Amino acid sequence: MIRSVSSTEEFNLQGNWEDLPVLKYIDFSWNKLTGSIPDNLGKLPSLKQLDLNHNYLTGSIPSSLSNLSSRRVALGFQFIIRYLSQNNLSGNLPPELGSLSRLQYLSVGSNRLIGELPKEYANLTSLVTFTIGGNSFTGRIPNFFAKWTSLSYLELAGNDFEGDLPLEIFNLSNVRQLSISDLRNSSVSFPNRANITQMEYLDLSFNNLIGGLPDTIKSKNLHMMFLARNMLSGPIPSWISSLDKADLSYNNFTNSSSNITKTKLDGLKINVRTILDLKDKHCQGKEYNNLFINCGGEKIRVEGIDYDGDNARSNFNVDHDGKWAYACSGGFLDYFSEYVNRSDYIRETTNGSSIFENEGMLYKTARLCPVSLSYHGFCMRKGNYTVKLHFIENTFAMDDDDYSKLKERIFVYIQGERRLKDFNIKYEANGPNRIVTKVQPVEIKDNILEIHLFWAGKGSQSYLNGPLISAIAVTPNFKVDGEKLSPRQIAGIAVGAVLTPLLVLTFMWQMGWLESKELQKIHIEVQGKSVTLQQIIDATRNFSSKKEIGKGRYGIVYKAELPDEIKLAVKKISPDINQQEKNELKSEIFSLKSLRHENVVQLLDGYCDKKGLYLLIYEYMDNGSLHQALFDPNSRTILDWKVRYDICLGIAKGLKYLHEEKRFDIVHGNIKAANILLDKSYTAKLSDFGLARLCREEDPFMSIIKARAARVYMAPEYARGEVITVKADVYSFGVVLLEIVSGKISADHTRNGEIDFLLDRVSEA
Repeated sequence: MIRSVSSTEEFNLQGNWEDLPVLKYIDFSWNKLTGSIPDNLGKLPSLKQLDLNHNYLTGSIPSSLSNLSSRRVALGFQFIIRYLSQNNLSGNLPPELGSLSRLQYLSVGSNRLIGELPKEYANLTSLVTFTIGGNSFTGRIPNFFAKWTSLSYLELAGNDFEGDLPLEIFNLSNVRQLSISDLRNSSVSFPNRANITQMEYLDLSFNNLIGGLPDTIKSKNLHMMFLARNMLSGPIPSWISSLDKADLSYNNFTNSSSNITKTKLDGLKINVRTILDLKDKHCQGKEYNNLFINCGGEKIRVEGIDYDGDNARSNFNVDHDGKWAYACSGGFLDYFSEYVNRSDYIRETTNGSSIFENEGMLYKTARLCPVSLSYHGFCMRKGNYTVKLHFIENTFAMDDDDYSKLKERIFVYIQGERRLKDFNIKYEANGPNRIVTKVQPVEIKDNILEIHLFWAGKGSQSYLNGPLISAIAVTPNFKVDGEKLSPRQIAGIAVGAVLTPLLVLTFMWQMGWLESKELQKIHIEVQGKSVTLQQIIDATRNFSSKKEIGKGRYGIVYKAELPDEIKLAVKKISPDINQQEKNELKSEIFSLKSLRHENVVQLLDGYCDKKGLYLLIYEYMDNGSLHQALFDPNSRTILDWKVRYDICLGIAKGLKYLHEEKRFDIVHGNIKAANILLDKSYTAKLSDFGLARLCREEDPFMSIIKARAARVYMAPEYARGEVITVKADVYSFGVVLLEIVSGKISADHTRNGEIDFLLDRVSEA
């Protein structure tokens, strides 16, 4: 038997497993296993149990595991363990595993698996547990589940299944826990002849279920039932009150709110009609044009704005002024419910004292809900608004020696429209206890604003897995009228009317007041602090040549040094580039801001105005460029072989991210040593995406682009005028590798004026 060693270092499973013919049990759960699952694990003739849950494993599930005579395989997680987590396994489930007719446990939840469930799995008639939640499986839920008569636990939530709910699942006599969510369909009826006599836990939330609740689902054994966010109608059966916990919120039941609120059950008092009733009740003669909520915290004044307190610990609460309400629905995973109490619904940031200044005060607390969290703003004036959502990951916030980096939060809808998909707070903020904001435009037509955050079963499967938010700010994009002027203001207007408007405007323009006022309104989040664009420009000494740290075709880069040791790199785009290029750059800023990787220089924000000021604001790299470190005679940087190896690996990881990991493939188009920057720890980061072009996944080739990269780094297809793909970046990376290994520049001038090319010397060697 080999058990978990709880290593503090990452390691993998590769080895000569076939040399252990009598090995029966392998338990490497809760370790830091990396790499893939070895094929030769399937060659262990005596293996009965394989437990690899809660690691960092990648790659596909090897089909060779079908050779096992095992009775238990747990690749994703094991439901009796207290803290659940994921691997990063991908690809399809191997059909070959269908031959394991004696297999009792197959758990592959919280991975990145895709495709339909293999029809060969109909042979797995000995299964007791089948958990595949939190993946991206597609197709219809198979009817062959009816053959799994020993099945006790079935977890299908958080996938992309479609079609009906098979009646056969509900009629399995031994199923005690069933969870299905996120069915892709317009409407599905609740199975009328469902027989769940042995079922203890039922979760069918987020499935667009219609119709009423049939009496056949009444069971003396049923203790918990979650049916939130469906379209169920009719009366709520009286037997619901006998359950220990239920959530029927956001349906169309006909029971009045006054009757429902008398029950002891959470979540029953919020119906679709409830929100409309609240609007009618509180909005008589009232109209608001903003909304500010300090989620999970007390009432607070931040930068002159009063944020409403939001520290109730119930599933539903209406603001004391009736201006807004929140609704918290769903239940924490059943096998963790004993560890949850009301205090968990408000999370405090315990390791973020450095950010608790100015706007950072909003991040002291956050509201957490099990599955779904909705905020409703009432009596909102019709018009266009800007919604700013404030986040900080203060729950999965342990150090790197635990598994919190596997935990994710995935949401966000505004006014019923999905705005953020696969949103991971920690990933977006580059770590725990760091702030990140998301700004979204919204139009309010019916005086109600809905911000809906929910956990779709993907990401972490922990008892604190649900949506989390620290603050909400909603501001109008229109002029707010009706405000009376003071006598002093009226007098000032009268005096101003006497003066010559042209002289006044000219004077203000020369003094920079008009532009400065606009720049002072634009805030950028940097290292947990909010700074204005004007402060950043001032930190460059108004783009002084003494602050210049780099120059390229697209403009000059300046160093901006702000208080609290904050440093930024500000690229001022050259006014010489044509308008088309400016428009292209402007359109790409949003996409480039979403790029977040350890080996990619982070674009924090961009700015452009009608007067021709174009700025790109990046994180600052203390050790300059790789070109400077390698070839600048004045450089004091010494790169030993370990550092050089890490730089090479970092460049490769950054390119892999650009080429493969995002919704858009990105061809950098200008990979060279000067565009590889080094931070304090000499981590390599790719920079200068001014030449990058985005191409959609369905179009793997780019249109032909002009050869702008330094010629010695250019792939041959540039010169031949062929389409440019990610392979061109790989070629340029190869040239950079040669420079790093040899310490020689790719092109150097000899004494007689000729150019000595490094590639020529290597090919002749």
